Amino acid sequence: MVAFALLTASATAQIQIEPFTHNGYDRPYLLYRPANPSAHPAVVFMLGGVTSTAESASREYGWTDEADRNGFLVVFPEPVRTNVSLPPDEKKNITFWEMKGSRTHILGPNMLPVDDDGYLCAVLQDVLHRDRPNPKRVFFASFSSGSGMVQLFASRHPQFVSAVVAVATPLMDPPPKLSPPVPILYIHGDEDEQFTAFEANSPQFATTPHGNWVTWGYLNGCQRQTAEKKDWGVELAWLGCRQDVPVVAYFLKGVGHEWEGSIDWNKNRRRHPAADLNFTSLSWQFFSSIHAH
Repeated sequence: MVAFALLTASATAQIQIEPFTHNGYDRPYLLYRPANPSAHPAVVFMLGGVTSTAESASREYGWTDEADRNGFLVVFPEPVRTNVSLPPDEKKNITFWEMKGSRTHILGPNMLPVDDDGYLCAVLQDVLHRDRPNPKRVFFASFSSGSGMVQLFASRHPQFVSAVVAVATPLMDPPPKLSPPVPILYIHGDEDEQFTAFEANSPQFATTPHGNWVTWGYLNGCQRQTAEKKDWGVELAWLGCRQDVPVVAYFLKGVGHEWEGSIDWNKNRRRHPAADLNFTSLSWQFFSSIHAH
Protein backbone atom coordinates (compact mmCIF):
# COMPACT_ATOMS: atom_id res chain seq x y z
CA MET A 1 0.00 0.00 0.00
CA VAL A 2 1.34 3.41 -0.95
CA ALA A 3 0.48 6.52 1.03
CA PHE A 4 1.46 10.16 0.73
CA ALA A 5 0.62 13.12 2.92
CA LEU A 6 -1.61 15.86 1.57
CA LEU A 7 -0.68 19.48 2.15
CA THR A 8 -3.11 19.98 5.00
CA ALA A 9 -2.88 21.45 8.47
CA SER A 10 -2.32 18.01 9.94
CA ALA A 11 0.52 15.70 8.93
CA THR A 12 -1.62 12.69 9.78
CA ALA A 13 -4.27 13.35 7.16
CA GLN A 14 -3.47 11.08 4.22
CA ILE A 15 -4.68 10.06 0.83
CA GLN A 16 -3.81 6.48 0.01
CA ILE A 17 -3.47 4.76 -3.32
CA GLU A 18 -5.32 1.47 -3.03
CA PRO A 19 -4.19 -1.02 -5.72
CA PHE A 20 -7.21 -2.60 -7.38
CA THR A 21 -7.83 -4.75 -10.47
CA HIS A 22 -11.25 -5.43 -11.98
CA ASN A 23 -12.04 -7.47 -15.10
CA GLY A 24 -8.36 -7.44 -15.98
CA TYR A 25 -7.99 -3.65 -15.80
CA ASP A 26 -5.67 -1.91 -13.37
CA ARG A 27 -7.95 0.58 -11.59
CA PRO A 28 -6.41 1.77 -8.30
CA TYR A 29 -8.63 4.10 -6.33
CA LEU A 30 -7.73 6.83 -3.86
CA LEU A 31 -8.97 6.86 -0.28
CA TYR A 32 -8.72 9.99 1.86
CA ARG A 33 -8.70 9.71 5.66
CA PRO A 34 -8.91 13.02 7.51
CA ALA A 35 -6.76 13.59 10.58
CA ASN A 36 -9.71 13.23 12.95
CA PRO A 37 -12.35 10.96 11.41
CA SER A 38 -15.61 10.38 13.20
CA ALA A 39 -16.24 7.06 14.88
CA HIS A 40 -17.72 4.80 12.19
CA PRO A 41 -17.47 7.64 9.68
CA ALA A 42 -19.58 8.26 6.66
CA VAL A 43 -17.94 7.70 3.28
CA VAL A 44 -18.40 9.76 0.11
CA PHE A 45 -17.56 8.41 -3.34
CA MET A 46 -16.73 11.19 -5.84
CA LEU A 47 -16.81 10.51 -9.60
CA GLY A 48 -15.60 13.19 -12.01
CA GLY A 49 -16.50 13.71 -15.63
CA VAL A 50 -14.96 13.05 -19.03
CA THR A 51 -11.12 13.21 -19.00
CA SER A 52 -11.05 12.93 -15.19
CA THR A 53 -8.93 10.55 -13.13
CA ALA A 54 -9.05 9.53 -9.49
CA GLU A 55 -6.13 11.88 -8.87
CA SER A 56 -7.70 14.86 -10.66
CA ALA A 57 -11.02 14.34 -8.83
CA SER A 58 -9.15 14.33 -5.52
CA ARG A 59 -7.61 17.73 -6.38
CA GLU A 60 -10.32 19.61 -8.18
CA TYR A 61 -13.54 19.39 -6.18
CA GLY A 62 -12.53 20.27 -2.62
CA TRP A 63 -13.67 17.04 -1.02
CA THR A 64 -10.56 16.54 1.11
CA ASP A 65 -11.07 19.94 2.75
CA GLU A 66 -14.73 19.11 3.38
CA ALA A 67 -13.71 15.76 4.89
CA ASP A 68 -11.24 17.53 7.21
CA ARG A 69 -14.02 19.78 8.47
CA ASN A 70 -16.57 16.99 8.97
CA GLY A 71 -14.62 13.80 9.66
CA PHE A 72 -15.76 11.51 6.83
CA LEU A 73 -13.82 9.33 4.37
CA VAL A 74 -13.66 10.10 0.65
CA VAL A 75 -13.13 7.58 -2.16
CA PHE A 76 -12.04 8.59 -5.66
CA PRO A 77 -12.55 5.69 -8.09
CA GLU A 78 -10.61 5.42 -11.39
CA PRO A 79 -12.40 5.66 -14.76
CA VAL A 80 -11.11 3.87 -17.86
CA ARG A 81 -9.93 5.43 -21.13
CA THR A 82 -11.93 4.98 -24.33
CA ASN A 83 -9.50 2.69 -26.19
CA VAL A 84 -8.10 0.36 -23.56
CA SER A 85 -5.39 -0.88 -25.94
CA LEU A 86 -3.81 2.59 -26.20
CA PRO A 87 -2.33 4.89 -23.55
CA PRO A 88 -4.59 7.61 -22.12
CA ASP A 89 -4.68 10.99 -23.86
CA GLU A 90 -6.77 13.92 -22.65
CA LYS A 91 -7.82 14.79 -26.22
CA LYS A 92 -7.59 11.59 -28.28
CA ASN A 93 -8.19 8.81 -25.76
CA ILE A 94 -10.24 10.25 -22.93
CA THR A 95 -11.56 8.62 -19.80
CA PHE A 96 -15.28 8.46 -19.06
CA TRP A 97 -17.85 6.63 -16.96
CA GLU A 98 -20.47 4.37 -18.49
CA MET A 99 -23.96 5.87 -18.37
CA LYS A 100 -25.92 4.18 -21.18
CA GLY A 101 -25.11 7.09 -23.47
CA SER A 102 -23.23 7.42 -26.74
CA ARG A 103 -19.67 6.64 -25.57
CA THR A 104 -18.42 3.07 -25.60
CA HIS A 105 -15.08 1.53 -24.68
CA ILE A 106 -12.99 0.10 -27.49
CA LEU A 107 -11.62 -3.31 -26.54
CA GLY A 108 -8.65 -5.23 -27.87
CA PRO A 109 -8.73 -8.96 -28.74
CA ASN A 110 -9.88 -11.18 -25.86
CA MET A 111 -10.36 -8.24 -23.50
CA LEU A 112 -13.20 -8.38 -21.01
CA PRO A 113 -15.77 -5.57 -20.94
CA VAL A 114 -15.15 -2.46 -18.88
CA ASP A 115 -17.71 -2.98 -16.12
CA ASP A 116 -18.00 0.29 -14.18
CA ASP A 117 -21.01 -0.97 -12.26
CA GLY A 118 -19.18 -4.09 -11.11
CA TYR A 119 -16.05 -2.08 -10.36
CA LEU A 120 -17.91 0.36 -8.08
CA CYS A 121 -19.60 -2.56 -6.28
CA ALA A 122 -16.21 -4.20 -5.73
CA VAL A 123 -14.53 -0.99 -4.52
CA LEU A 124 -17.42 -0.29 -2.17
CA GLN A 125 -17.17 -3.77 -0.65
CA ASP A 126 -13.39 -3.35 -0.33
CA VAL A 127 -13.80 -0.06 1.54
CA LEU A 128 -16.55 -1.43 3.81
CA HIS A 129 -14.47 -4.49 4.69
CA ARG A 130 -11.18 -2.76 5.38
CA ASP A 131 -12.06 0.73 6.68
CA ARG A 132 -15.31 -0.06 8.48
CA PRO A 133 -17.29 3.10 7.68
CA ASN A 134 -20.95 3.25 8.60
CA PRO A 135 -22.66 1.11 5.92
CA LYS A 136 -25.83 3.19 6.35
CA ARG A 137 -23.98 6.40 5.46
CA VAL A 138 -22.52 5.60 2.04
CA PHE A 139 -22.92 8.61 -0.25
CA PHE A 140 -22.18 9.21 -3.92
CA ALA A 141 -21.39 12.60 -5.48
CA SER A 142 -20.74 13.04 -9.16
CA PHE A 143 -20.28 15.35 -12.13
CA SER A 144 -21.03 14.95 -15.87
CA SER A 145 -20.48 11.36 -17.04
CA GLY A 146 -19.84 10.45 -13.39
CA SER A 147 -23.31 11.83 -12.64
CA GLY A 148 -24.89 9.51 -15.19
CA MET A 149 -22.93 6.56 -13.80
CA VAL A 150 -23.72 7.25 -10.15
CA GLN A 151 -27.45 7.54 -10.83
CA LEU A 152 -27.33 4.32 -12.83
CA PHE A 153 -25.46 2.61 -9.98
CA ALA A 154 -27.93 3.89 -7.38
CA SER A 155 -30.92 2.76 -9.45
CA ARG A 156 -29.41 -0.75 -9.73
CA HIS A 157 -28.14 -1.06 -6.16
CA PRO A 158 -30.28 1.21 -3.97
CA GLN A 159 -29.60 -1.01 -0.94
CA PHE A 160 -25.96 0.15 -0.97
CA VAL A 161 -26.55 3.89 -1.52
CA SER A 162 -27.64 6.21 1.28
CA ALA A 163 -27.98 9.30 -0.95
CA VAL A 164 -26.80 10.80 -4.25
CA VAL A 165 -25.80 14.26 -5.40
CA ALA A 166 -25.61 14.35 -9.20
CA VAL A 167 -24.51 17.36 -11.25
CA ALA A 168 -25.07 18.09 -14.94
CA THR A 169 -26.09 14.72 -16.43
CA PRO A 170 -29.33 12.72 -15.94
CA LEU A 171 -30.07 9.04 -15.37
CA MET A 172 -30.09 7.40 -18.80
CA ASP A 173 -31.65 3.98 -18.10
CA PRO A 174 -34.17 4.16 -15.26
CA PRO A 175 -35.54 0.91 -13.85
CA PRO A 176 -39.28 0.16 -13.83
CA LYS A 177 -39.28 0.44 -10.03
CA LEU A 178 -36.92 1.21 -7.18
CA SER A 179 -36.72 -0.38 -3.74
CA PRO A 180 -35.62 0.93 -1.29
CA PRO A 181 -35.97 4.65 -2.11
CA VAL A 182 -32.85 6.74 -2.71
CA PRO A 183 -32.53 10.39 -1.60
CA ILE A 184 -31.22 12.55 -4.43
CA LEU A 185 -30.17 16.13 -5.07
CA TYR A 186 -29.86 16.91 -8.78
CA ILE A 187 -28.12 20.12 -9.89
CA HIS A 188 -28.14 21.58 -13.42
CA GLY A 189 -27.19 25.00 -14.76
CA ASP A 190 -29.39 26.87 -17.22
CA GLU A 191 -26.37 27.58 -19.47
CA ASP A 192 -25.58 23.87 -19.67
CA GLU A 193 -26.97 21.79 -22.53
CA GLN A 194 -30.59 20.87 -21.89
CA PHE A 195 -30.56 17.85 -24.17
CA THR A 196 -27.04 16.55 -24.60
CA ALA A 197 -25.48 14.31 -27.23
CA PHE A 198 -25.32 11.56 -24.63
CA GLU A 199 -29.05 11.72 -24.12
CA ALA A 200 -29.97 12.10 -27.78
CA ASN A 201 -27.91 9.05 -28.75
CA SER A 202 -28.98 6.79 -25.91
CA PRO A 203 -30.97 3.92 -27.45
CA GLN A 204 -33.00 3.33 -24.30
CA PHE A 205 -33.90 6.69 -22.85
CA ALA A 206 -33.64 10.44 -23.23
CA THR A 207 -34.67 13.17 -20.82
CA THR A 208 -34.26 16.80 -19.86
CA PRO A 209 -32.86 17.98 -16.50
CA HIS A 210 -36.38 18.68 -15.22
CA GLY A 211 -37.50 15.30 -16.53
CA ASN A 212 -34.71 13.64 -14.59
CA TRP A 213 -35.97 15.12 -11.34
CA VAL A 214 -39.50 13.99 -12.23
CA THR A 215 -38.22 10.46 -12.95
CA TRP A 216 -36.61 10.21 -9.52
CA GLY A 217 -39.82 11.43 -7.92
CA TYR A 218 -41.76 8.60 -9.53
CA LEU A 219 -39.07 6.04 -8.68
CA ASN A 220 -39.20 7.13 -5.04
CA GLY A 221 -42.99 7.02 -4.88
CA CYS A 222 -43.39 10.76 -4.32
CA GLN A 223 -46.80 12.43 -4.45
CA ARG A 224 -46.56 16.19 -4.88
CA GLN A 225 -44.22 18.67 -6.58
CA THR A 226 -43.23 22.08 -5.23
CA ALA A 227 -41.19 24.92 -6.71
CA GLU A 228 -39.55 27.89 -5.00
CA LYS A 229 -37.75 30.76 -6.65
CA LYS A 230 -34.32 31.55 -5.18
CA ASP A 231 -31.73 34.26 -5.79
CA TRP A 232 -29.66 31.66 -7.66
CA GLY A 233 -32.48 30.01 -9.65
CA VAL A 234 -35.28 27.55 -8.77
CA GLU A 235 -35.47 24.81 -6.17
CA LEU A 236 -37.84 21.94 -6.95
CA ALA A 237 -38.80 19.41 -4.31
CA TRP A 238 -41.04 16.37 -4.20
CA LEU A 239 -43.19 15.79 -1.10
CA GLY A 240 -44.75 12.60 0.23
CA CYS A 241 -41.95 10.31 -0.94
CA ARG A 242 -41.49 6.80 0.42
CA GLN A 243 -39.78 6.86 3.84
CA ASP A 244 -39.87 10.68 3.49
CA VAL A 245 -36.67 10.69 1.42
CA PRO A 246 -35.80 14.06 -0.14
CA VAL A 247 -35.92 14.32 -3.93
CA VAL A 248 -34.66 17.80 -4.78
CA ALA A 249 -33.42 19.67 -7.84
CA TYR A 250 -31.50 22.94 -8.02
CA PHE A 251 -31.70 24.64 -11.42
CA LEU A 252 -29.15 27.45 -11.33
CA LYS A 253 -29.13 30.58 -13.46
CA GLY A 254 -25.89 31.63 -15.10
CA VAL A 255 -24.17 28.27 -14.60
CA GLY A 256 -22.87 26.04 -17.38
CA HIS A 257 -21.39 22.56 -17.45
CA GLU A 258 -19.30 22.96 -14.32
CA TRP A 259 -19.00 22.15 -10.63
CA GLU A 260 -19.13 25.38 -8.69
CA GLY A 261 -16.38 25.43 -6.08
CA SER A 262 -13.99 23.37 -8.23
CA ILE A 263 -10.75 24.63 -9.71
CA ASP A 264 -12.49 25.31 -13.04
CA TRP A 265 -15.23 27.32 -11.39
CA ASN A 266 -12.73 29.69 -9.82
CA LYS A 267 -11.70 30.64 -13.35
CA ASN A 268 -15.31 31.30 -14.34
CA ARG A 269 -16.63 33.11 -11.27
CA ARG A 270 -16.57 36.56 -12.92
CA ARG A 271 -18.65 35.21 -15.78
CA HIS A 272 -21.45 34.09 -13.44
CA PRO A 273 -21.70 36.59 -10.57
CA ALA A 274 -25.35 35.78 -9.89
CA ALA A 275 -24.67 32.29 -8.56
CA ASP A 276 -22.20 31.66 -5.77
CA LEU A 277 -22.86 28.18 -4.41
CA ASN A 278 -20.19 25.66 -3.52
CA PHE A 279 -21.45 22.31 -4.79
CA THR A 280 -19.18 20.30 -2.49
CA SER A 281 -20.46 22.07 0.62
CA LEU A 282 -24.03 21.77 -0.67
CA SER A 283 -23.48 18.06 -1.24
CA TRP A 284 -22.26 17.46 2.29
CA GLN A 285 -25.12 19.53 3.74
CA PHE A 286 -27.52 17.30 1.82
CA PHE A 287 -25.75 14.08 2.87
CA SER A 288 -25.55 15.08 6.53
CA SER A 289 -29.31 15.73 6.58
CA ILE A 290 -30.08 12.13 5.60
CA HIS A 291 -31.30 9.93 8.43
CA ALA A 292 -30.39 6.24 8.25
CA HIS A 293 -33.37 3.88 7.97
